[in-house]
Amino acid sequence: MKRRIAMLTALVMTASALLGTVAYGAEGTEEKTRLVFLRAGTEPERRDYWNGLVERFEAENPDIEIEYQEAPWGDDFETKLNTGFASGTAPDVICFSMASMGTRVPLGQYAALDAYAENWEGREDFMENALKLGSVGDHLYGIAVFPDPRMLIYNKELFQEAGLDPENPPATWEELMTAHLALVKKDGDQVVQTGFAMPTSGSALHQYYSIFIEQNGVKNLVDEENDTVLVNTPEAIQAAEFMKEIRDAGTIPWDCSTVDQNPFSMGLAAMTMGNDQDFQNMNQGELEGKIALAPPLTGKVQATFCGVTFLFMSGETKAPDEAWRFMEYISEGEEMWNRYEEIGATPLRESLKEEFIARDPEKNSVIYEAINCGTGSPKVAYSNSVYNIVSSALEEIMYDVKTPEEAMNDAAGEIQSEIDNQ
Repeated sequence: MKRRIAMLTALVMTASALLGTVAYGAEGTEEKTRLVFLRAGTEPERRDYWNGLVERFEAENPDIEIEYQEAPWGDDFETKLNTGFASGTAPDVICFSMASMGTRVPLGQYAALDAYAENWEGREDFMENALKLGSVGDHLYGIAVFPDPRMLIYNKELFQEAGLDPENPPATWEELMTAHLALVKKDGDQVVQTGFAMPTSGSALHQYYSIFIEQNGVKNLVDEENDTVLVNTPEAIQAAEFMKEIRDAGTIPWDCSTVDQNPFSMGLAAMTMGNDQDFQNMNQGELEGKIALAPPLTGKVQATFCGVTFLFMSGETKAPDEAWRFMEYISEGEEMWNRYEEIGATPLRESLKEEFIARDPEKNSVIYEAINCGTGSPKVAYSNSVYNIVSSALEEIMYDVKTPEEAMNDAAGEIQSEIDNQ
């Protein structure tokens, strides 16, 4: 009898280990489904928000238990995620970057959400471009949580001093160059004030190039649908030439790997590009009340770079229905508004747009416009190589090592080699 009980106990323990996400009561009845939720980032204010959300969700869904985990962005997060998938202990729901789709979707580590999205009441209310950015091909994989669009930030006081209308920021490339030339100040050959803060080096240079080439009608740095390199198309080279014209007209060299070096923050530039958080950080001290956001520029089209942090369902989760229920809860309008009020995250539902803009009409209307015309990272496994190659090519252009055409043709060859070696 004791042996039989021991065998039954062993079978139950084995089943429990295989299921992973299901907890059982004293009499073997199912009590709760346990989900592991892993997010990228360790910011204390966001941790507080997520802990509060988990408490709210569990109170409304007593059959589900959420284990909240987090890890710093970068190698630490990638290592934690890779270890989980390699060992069969991957989290059920993952909050991570758009770029990760290029690597993890082909491996089956992110589940397609189409079957759930078909009956999702919130789909029609969700911002269309946010859904597009979370898709690969015709399939939805990510539900957007934190949009990160780049917008024009400008100094009204410097505009007024230069005789420019502080309420009429540049809207086109031509207007940007006109304002840039009017705002450049030199002491001999040294630029002491610039119009547009064009970086000359740094790991984020590729974002500036993405913005300008997309405004000139280029889809992205590469076409993710067919692995076609786009950085040296005629329109892309024109964008590189335009960036070089800005540089040659008079800029203050700086490394865009860190915003601390941006001459705009020091009052030495009248325009720059940044996200909402950059604007908030800059709008203090001597610049407080003097700066404003403006919509993305238009070349052939209006466009900008828009990074996004998404919710993904693990392709290995043993409780997909419960995982979707958690993701759906995070994406509800009420929870979006909580996220906005607690940590400033832009709500992504059309039904919240009017109320969001009313809170700060000048700034928030620009944020919505930027999200609607934003394009993010190419969803390819070699995206980091693309970024590094393009940023290096732009440094060569900025310091006259190569012409824009030479630099981008060479960059295209390097990117093609990366594609061929996949």
